[in-house]
Amino acid sequence: MLTPATAASAQAQTGAATTAVERDSVRCSKPSGKWANFSWGEGNTSATIYFNNHCSHRLSVKITFVRKGSVGDKASKSRCMTVNAKTKGKKKFYAAVYKPSSVTRVARCS
Repeated sequence: MLTPATAASAQAQTGAATTAVERDSVRCSKPSGKWANFSWGEGNTSATIYFNNHCSHRLSVKITFVRKGSVGDKASKSRCMTVNAKTKGKKKFYAAVYKPSSVTRVARCS
């Protein structure tokens, strides 16, 4: 039998595990047929972008963040991220009222 504190912590862990994960991919220039994959989940004050670059070259992407809870509002901002060839990892972005929306390839981050 679970005590109330244990039940609450078990419920919190279950809730964290059911958070929706969104994904996007960018096609590699070399080798053809390969992709760089990105995924993210939003937190209260930050979003962590996970990446797995299958390309044989560095890749720069623009991540578009949209305002949380805005239905018709087009308020958005962008951040740029460069990932090395054949690597995987993660990067945290602090954006309290914004959530990641999409990933698009750019020539380079300035």
